[in-house]
Amino acid sequence: MGHNFSVITDGLSNTIGAAEVKTFTAALLDGGSPAASNTPPPSTPAEVVAYGGTFDPDYCHTQWVTGRTLQSGLTCTFPPNTVLPFVSGGKTYDVDFTSARVSSTAPVQTYRVVTARSYHSGGVNVLLMDGSVRFVSSSVDQNLWRGLGTRSGGEVSGEF
Repeated sequence: MGHNFSVITDGLSNTIGAAEVKTFTAALLDGGSPAASNTPPPSTPAEVVAYGGTFDPDYCHTQWVTGRTLQSGLTCTFPPNTVLPFVSGGKTYDVDFTSARVSSTAPVQTYRVVTARSYHSGGVNVLLMDGSVRFVSSSVDQNLWRGLGTRSGGEVSGEF
C-alpha cells in the first residue's frame, strides 16, 4: 500500500525514513510472540531475547533486494547500537529478532526488533523523511527514538 507525505502528520523532519545498519547481523528467527495484540514493546533487550527462536549467525541485512525488514529495514524498539546479546556456542552475538518470517501463503501477525547499528562511535546516521541526514546518538531517549519511528503517533520529537 502506498502513501504520500500527507499521512506523515508527525512532520517530515520528525520521522525516520532509513538509518544505518550493519550487514551480516545475527538473528533469532521464528521466535515467540507477545501474548496479545497491542502488547507494549519490550523495555529491555533481555525481554526480546527471552522470546527465543532459531539462531542464524549472519542472516540480517544480506539480501537488500528482498525488501524485508530483516534485510533492508529497521525498527525503533531500542536506540541505535543497543546490543541484544544472545549466546550460542560460547560466543555472544548481537542479534535482530522476528517472531515469524513473511509468508504469502500463511500470513500471520509478526513482531520484530531490528536495531539501527553502525561502526561510528556513539551513534548512527539517520535519513529523515524531509531528506535531511542527522547523526543520532546511541544515548537518545528510548521514547524519543520510538517516536521518530512513527509517522502519525502525535509525538513531539524535539531535539535529538
